[in-house]
Amino acid sequence: MKLFMLDMKRNIKSTLIWSLGLGLSLFFVIIIYPIVQDMMDAINHVIEQLESLEYSFLDFIDIFGGIPSNGIEYFATEGAMFMQIAAGMFASLLGFSIINRDDREKTAEMLYTLPITRSSYLLEKMIAVFVQILLFMLIQLGIIALGFSIVAPDENISALFIFGFFDGLMLVMIAFLSMGLSLVMKPGSSTLFPLIIPIPLYVITTIAYATDNHILRLLRFLSPFTFAEPVGFLKNQRDFEWLNFGIFGILTLIVIVLSFIAFKKREIV
Repeated sequence: MKLFMLDMKRNIKSTLIWSLGLGLSLFFVIIIYPIVQDMMDAINHVIEQLESLEYSFLDFIDIFGGIPSNGIEYFATEGAMFMQIAAGMFASLLGFSIINRDDREKTAEMLYTLPITRSSYLLEKMIAVFVQILLFMLIQLGIIALGFSIVAPDENISALFIFGFFDGLMLVMIAFLSMGLSLVMKPGSSTLFPLIIPIPLYVITTIAYATDNHILRLLRFLSPFTFAEPVGFLKNQRDFEWLNFGIFGILTLIVIVLSFIAFKKREIV
């Protein structure tokens, strides 16, 4: 596992920076919850009066999760949505760079000549990616739990940990898809290139849930953000998107298999 330890040492600093940076941002989002709680209660009271008048803008508000009525719903609309896109970017960059970095730093030739099979080489990198994403999610959940323990100690946040589990699986999928992308791209490609994975997929999920068009709503099956969509998961209690989860689970497995095949055929220089 020497390559695993090497990759952990090379990436642990950036992983901790991403983890603490995003975690502290979410912490401050949670900390201001008592300040906005009274405001949300007042807005909910106004909305109850407007519902009888059938104001069209109420539907527009519902598209973005509506007005939260408790701490979990507040976090789903104000914190978790931000966490998803930022975490998706982190996972994509991590998966891509763990392969691409060796080419950019001109260490690929030396690493490829070590007495280790290419399958083991790639497997250890995948394990390193998985462990770093696990560490990343544990830090996020720990900081989130700390924030709620301060401002809403009586709030039941068990749903957040279930959400965190599926969100972590989504990040692993994105990271492995990004690794597969790095293996079909020209060695030394721009480190920003993997962002074409999370950003468009996040937009697809947003569009799918922001429309009543049945055809456009089918777009949600094209994005892994769908099965871990925070508003539906934490606030609206929509049925879990098992079909979407299965599609991207199978797609990820296919990409992993193809990655091993592509890596064995990859040119050293």
